[in-house]
Amino acid sequence: MKDKVKVGLILTFCLLLCLVIQYFSSYVFDFIVFALSFMGTMEFRKLQLKSGYPAFDYCPEIVCFLTFVTAFTGFLCGLSATIILILAIVIVALAYVIVYVGSFLLFPKDLEKDAFRQLSNMSVKQFAFFKANNTLGCMLYPTLPFFFIYFINHIGSIGLTQFTNNTTGASMGFFGLILLFATCCLSDTFAMLFGCLIKGKKLIPSISPNKTISGSLFGILGGMVGAVATYFVFNAIYPVVFEMVNFWQFLLVGGIGSVISQFGDLFESYFKRKAQVKDAGNIFRSHGGVLDRFDSIIFAAPYIFICLLFLFN
Repeated sequence: MKDKVKVGLILTFCLLLCLVIQYFSSYVFDFIVFALSFMGTMEFRKLQLKSGYPAFDYCPEIVCFLTFVTAFTGFLCGLSATIILILAIVIVALAYVIVYVGSFLLFPKDLEKDAFRQLSNMSVKQFAFFKANNTLGCMLYPTLPFFFIYFINHIGSIGLTQFTNNTTGASMGFFGLILLFATCCLSDTFAMLFGCLIKGKKLIPSISPNKTISGSLFGILGGMVGAVATYFVFNAIYPVVFEMVNFWQFLLVGGIGSVISQFGDLFESYFKRKAQVKDAGNIFRSHGGVLDRFDSIIFAAPYIFICLLFLFN
């Protein structure tokens, strides 16, 4: 328990340090997000393999790298978020076609000898399609959810001109990341604390035996608290920027954001149950891997990005 608390404090410090880094250099922060995305992609590919869904080695990691280069170059060149996202999707689609067609045409003997194919009694063509689909899943998750953290980081330059052009000089990227982390982290904290105190009926025991309905409901409350607290802090510093929104809207943002983040946690738990492992990785020791720590955050990132566009445009 002491080790878990110690690692938790270290992770909290690292998260705060990342936000400080983002405040001074958004591009350095991009590299941190890329490193997490790359490690998370490796974890998910291995998790799928243990679950009986083998993917082609290193293909998801290559796509993760290419999409990061696309995003980084796009932001430097001033491209819109829409164009960058389309380019990323094109990369994933081309990679899927290359993996499927290439494996079936160039490496049929390797597919035929594959232990998974022999156990499943699939034909070579069927197994190529099966493995390519599994690889597609690894290329999409967690790379594309992480992609929206890039978008939040650079949101001031790709859509929220009212914010960035304001004379206060407020950083919308910094605000968006604080909103994302505060919503998800307080949701997780409230769910864990009140779930342990109140206990009661399990939420979905077949997927996550420790999560309770009471914990989930208080998690929603935690998400609301995190979002509203972020609003009040930034509203006090930049009142002119936030005059177009009010805290009632952020109650809704935090509540729905918490529900989405909990789905992310359950999604990861489902694959861990199928793989019969406690954690997706061990980079954070007793706290697991990248996906164990960021599954809820990356699920909520697209939602927070969309909310910011609607609230401030």
